Amino acid sequence: MTLVLARSLCLILYFTMSAIALERPKILLLGDSLTQTSMEGWGGGLAHHYQRRADVLNRGMSGYNTRWYLKYAQESGIWYEPGKIALTAIFFGANDASLEKENPHHHVPLEEYKSNLKTLVSKTQESFPESQILMITPPPVVHEQRLAYQKER
Repeated sequence: MTLVLARSLCLILYFTMSAIALERPKILLLGDSLTQTSMEGWGGGLAHHYQRRADVLNRGMSGYNTRWYLKYAQESGIWYEPGKIALTAIFFGANDASLEKENPHHHVPLEEYKSNLKTLVSKTQESFPESQILMITPPPVVHEQRLAYQKER
């Protein structure tokens, strides 16, 4: 009898917590490595600030450009995330802006990059109509400092 009661309480708790999690707003982070590693910085700050009020979902993919991410997002089901997405942060450009001659693998031409960003915004609006959208651009790179940092590592 006690075991049956314990199992019943566990099931009730599980379904109650699942319902609460679906009701809690979510902040969706889409991007490249600057997003994937953001839980050590700005993404972690968001999670800390909104703890118990919103869930922060980090869907950053290190090394991805907008071209690859659009394919990944479709195949992985990002656009079908259940619950209320209150805010979507879209943070791309670091890999897309790679110089074509130096890194053709990551480089995305400017016109394609713009088109890909528009597609990311429209897919976000279609999938999560209540979501606010925050577009974040990558920081500028000072090549001399970046090279010195890479040599130091």
